[in-house]
Amino acid sequence: MALEITSREEGASLTLELRGKISILETQELDKAITEQAQGRKEVRLDFSNVEYISSAGLRSLFMAKKNLLRQGAELKILYPTEDVMGVFRTTHFDSLLTIVQRENEGEESAFYPLRPVQRWMVDTHFLMARSTMMNTGALIELDPSIDLERLAAAANGVLANHDVFRCRLVIHPETGDICQRFDGELEKARVEIMSDEAFVQRKQEVKQPYELINHPLYRLYIMQTGTGKYLYVDFYHAIMDGTAIAMLFWRELAKRYHDAGEPGAKGKYHSSSYAAYIREESQISAEELEEGHAYWRKMMEDFDEDKHLPPVDLEGESETPEHEIEIPFPGFDKTFFRGKDFTENTFFMGASLLSLAKTTGQKEAILGWIHNGRINSAERRLMGLMLDQFPARWDFTGPITAGDFLRQLEDQVKEGMKYRKSLDLIYEEALGDGCATFILQKGAMGRRGELPLDGKTCVIVEMPANEISAAENTLDIEMNSHDDGSYSLVLDYDNQRYTESAMRRFAAVMAAMVEALQQEDRELTGLLQ
Repeated sequence: MALEITSREEGASLTLELRGKISILETQELDKAITEQAQGRKEVRLDFSNVEYISSAGLRSLFMAKKNLLRQGAELKILYPTEDVMGVFRTTHFDSLLTIVQRENEGEESAFYPLRPVQRWMVDTHFLMARSTMMNTGALIELDPSIDLERLAAAANGVLANHDVFRCRLVIHPETGDICQRFDGELEKARVEIMSDEAFVQRKQEVKQPYELINHPLYRLYIMQTGTGKYLYVDFYHAIMDGTAIAMLFWRELAKRYHDAGEPGAKGKYHSSSYAAYIREESQISAEELEEGHAYWRKMMEDFDEDKHLPPVDLEGESETPEHEIEIPFPGFDKTFFRGKDFTENTFFMGASLLSLAKTTGQKEAILGWIHNGRINSAERRLMGLMLDQFPARWDFTGPITAGDFLRQLEDQVKEGMKYRKSLDLIYEEALGDGCATFILQKGAMGRRGELPLDGKTCVIVEMPANEISAAENTLDIEMNSHDDGSYSLVLDYDNQRYTESAMRRFAAVMAAMVEALQQEDRELTGLLQ
């Protein structure tokens, strides 16, 4: 036989080291070894580091071994496949059917990693209220009736296996007692569920529950068929994924894998990423670079005062309503306005927010925090995981300035702040942004409404479950939504023990006026603040 098999026992685990090739003749030897030695095991590991070739018969053997082991409550893992064998797994999409451990990732996956500053802030904020759902980032998507759900499940499992962030688990470090993260958790595989409409309604309630944080999966993915439709529900704990990672990276790869599964001979090669490696690299920033950035951000947030830099309180005591959010359409604004401009859409609406804060506070100075997806270079733009950052922004409107000059200079401030993004740990650790109004531009499917393409079909976001139990009282979140149909809407999420809905509608009216004014680049801004 051209296949050598050496066995090694480790408690309830069995490791079979394979050497040679696995074609139709060798599968009999492999099947026999697994059947005879796997009884009573919880885990069977096949070491493929010295396997040079696997045939279709070998693939069928692995598939059947997995099914048989599952029946006895055991798991099959494929260890360290060579490049050629891994190519076969990818081409046949067995990389989404099998649990594969690659050697280059094993060392880093088994290590403890610190939480990034923004992750730590999110987790600490969550723990202020044990049953918080504020970090649930979910969407219920109605699929086109022609979508093949089994094919979609295989595509989803391929995405999950391709990025280590989905193996992330929050754990307690055994030596320091700090919450940290590991990247060696088992994947919760997607599967198709056929359910009644009543069970579907119950599931929609279940997915609104908070995450169990310590050593539990940090995502939920359900593929469901009811009597009236086909649905995908996907939700991620916010401390591991941001909106860009969800709507852009996850969905794009899911759609590509689904499409490729229908193409005979499709290569199925997709870019993989390691969030753990990024965390390690980020933690190596020099003390000098940190110190320079800290000085920059301290100056930016110097003398921040809620009484001066937030709209005045118009509510005393408890709110009479649980509502804390309003959405205002912004009709008549043409997206073509941004063509050829030397400032971005984000800078334009952030500028309108700063002006609105200055107007409503009666101050000549405005301070806010603006949210960026955190991705600067090409490698980061492909990185699946939480890259979100909150950048302080400050503007003094004392002197005369035109709308165009203001927006261009604000764009320069944005670019300058980006240089110090690795020093934003100060904002979270010293709570410099607490109480500050925040601004975010949400585009397309990352906003409140959206459609998602899947193999030429349109899938519609029908529900984005509200974060009903908030661990933090948002003072004022200013969210500008840029919708797929070209329209805009403003969403204000506010502390309803500080502001009434009427106050927020007045703020929205000011915001609309500032958006209109900023479209006139030669207009002096001083008069707007009178």
